[in-house]
Parts: sequence; C-alpha cells; structure tokens
Amino acid sequence: MRGRARFLAAAAALVAGAAWGQAREGREIFTNPGKGNCIACHQVPEGSGPAVRADVGPRLDAARLKGWGRARLREFLDDPMRANPDTVMPPYGRHRLLDAREIEQLIDYLHALP
Repeated sequence: MRGRARFLAAAAALVAGAAWGQAREGREIFTNPGKGNCIACHQVPEGSGPAVRADVGPRLDAARLKGWGRARLREFLDDPMRANPDTVMPPYGRHRLLDAREIEQLIDYLHALP
C-alpha cells in the first residue's frame, strides 16, 4: 500500500511540474510587451507576476476566474468584443496578436493563478 501511495504522490508531482512549466510560458506572454502585455492593464496575486498598479482591467485571480473553463477563456481571448462591444481589451486571436498555442499557454497561466 505504501508503494502505491508513493507512486501516486510522484505522479501528482510530475503532473504539477508539467502544468507549472506550461503556466510559466503563459506568464511570459502575459508580461511580454511584444505579445500579450496583459500586465499593462491587469493585476495578478503577489508572486504570480510583477507588482503593478494597473487598473484598466479587473484584477485576475482564482476567485475571479472561477467557472471560466478553457473554452470560455479561449473565446474571450480570441475576441472579447463578442462579450462586451465596449471593451478596450485587444482581440488577441481575431487580430492574430497571439496564435492558438500562445492563447492556450495564456489560459494555462490564468488557470494556475492563486
């Protein structure tokens, strides 16, 4: 029984490590002025990105994003104007500012926020 518990713990750590790697790539997009540059408008929890005073967009954290599945986030990042025609958020997918892989990495980062 102990062997099985150790195996499951090791497998969970491996999965968590892979997820963190994917989230790290999304964090780079989130903070990169030449890519997403989301940090120009959004704050994230301490330790999840640079400390900024941005307040154009809402603060992003697990509580705010609760219930936002991958499909909903993907659609919103592709073209936020579908949900809110008055938004100032860029349509990252529609304007090809980010490719599909980068949007997926950004979603990984957003889902990893505390």
